[in-house]
Amino acid sequence: MRAGSKAGEIHGEDQRVAGSADKGPGYLDPEVVGCQFSVYPLRQNDIGLAVRAAVSAARSEGCTVRVGNLSTFLTGGEEQVFRALQAAFRAAQRHGSAVMTATLAAGIPTDELVGEIQSTVDAEDSPSSTGSS
Repeated sequence: MRAGSKAGEIHGEDQRVAGSADKGPGYLDPEVVGCQFSVYPLRQNDIGLAVRAAVSAARSEGCTVRVGNLSTFLTGGEEQVFRALQAAFRAAQRHGSAVMTATLAAGIPTDELVGEIQSTVDAEDSPSSTGSS
């Protein structure tokens, strides 16, 4: 654990890759928790305020944060991720009524493995792989 870190925190460089026999290579250590969450501000004129506040609050808990088109992805230690979710929900609520959904997982695939899978899908969709020109 990094100096100054709290128990249950895992930082970017500490998110080890596990190559266990049951999963094979390409997965993060099972102690790294991944969380995909979405915030849905209700009856608000500017939904971007609540969403930005939620993402910023989650990041302030020390998780690695990646914003997507439909959801935000967090990684970190279990306690860290749950603190980030709570902070995000509270931040969104400060702007009005809000709904939050979240999916949690441990032992998630690495970005490299996900990239390889996406490359395979992209290659299958290319005109040269279908015989079209």
